[in-house]
Amino acid sequence: MPKATYLLTEPLIVHSNTHLDATDVRIVARFPATGVKHTMVLNAVSATAGGYSGATNIAVTGGSWDPVWDFVQSGVLDQAPAMNGITMIHASDVLIENVTMWNVKWWHGIELNAVRRGTVRGCSLMGWIRDPDQGLWHGEAVQLDLPAGGNTWGGASDLTPCTDILLTGNTCDASGSQLGWGQFTGSHTSDPAHRHTNVRIQGNIVRNTRYDGIATVNAQNVRIADNTVEGCEGGIYVKSVAGAPLQTVEITGNQVSGTGTRDALGIRGDAAAITDVVVSGNTVPCEKVHYYGTVTPRAGAVLDCAS
Repeated sequence: MPKATYLLTEPLIVHSNTHLDATDVRIVARFPATGVKHTMVLNAVSATAGGYSGATNIAVTGGSWDPVWDFVQSGVLDQAPAMNGITMIHASDVLIENVTMWNVKWWHGIELNAVRRGTVRGCSLMGWIRDPDQGLWHGEAVQLDLPAGGNTWGGASDLTPCTDILLTGNTCDASGSQLGWGQFTGSHTSDPAHRHTNVRIQGNIVRNTRYDGIATVNAQNVRIADNTVEGCEGGIYVKSVAGAPLQTVEITGNQVSGTGTRDALGIRGDAAAITDVVVSGNTVPCEKVHYYGTVTPRAGAVLDCAS
């Protein structure tokens, strides 16, 4: 894309085997309230596609993306629709890299929904406008989702989870005009029979989130390593859901400081057991580390700061 500022009034649709390179480009949005899907970028997917059978081999790199700026300049921020920045659904082999996302209203900077082999790397997710009718846990800068009825952007509502996901080298913080996100990453849609798997969250900097910094829900084979979480209401939080025991969670080498009323590090297995757990080498205040319900360490391991 030539260096310029672009105004979107509907989503950019990205097809298979496409590299959308927005380096040095600014993209703002003025979407109508109805008539289009409210995401700045969406992959192409047929109405019947399920699983990971939709678009494949997609890269989105660079760009300064702002879904509300044009409304702010017109003095009508309240008329800006709730939006995602970038949405991928029923897709595989996705790379989102070096994207800067500003001041998303209510929803998510990046949503990976039924994605296999997805990487979000080197992105900056800055500022979030909260939904007054939802809890702060609803505001994930990067959400791992699965298509269930109202959150299906395209294709089948078949509850396909995400698998083989890497979130690395990203920064999540407040912006100059808006407070921080609810969470850097997490999920608020789940189904016991469809767990997210093989999720790595490593080397990210997360500041000023209004709920937890880093969270996973109904995800197993999870590795959360070498992240810095500063000044967030909560730190790192892993949770099972009823009917879905989880196994293999590793939380290692993270630095968590300045948390508020929530746990600095928490694993909640009271809805269903979480087994094969490693918590080691984290810099975290032990009085704010808690395990709930059945949380079983890996054989030979001892959970750091066990309470």
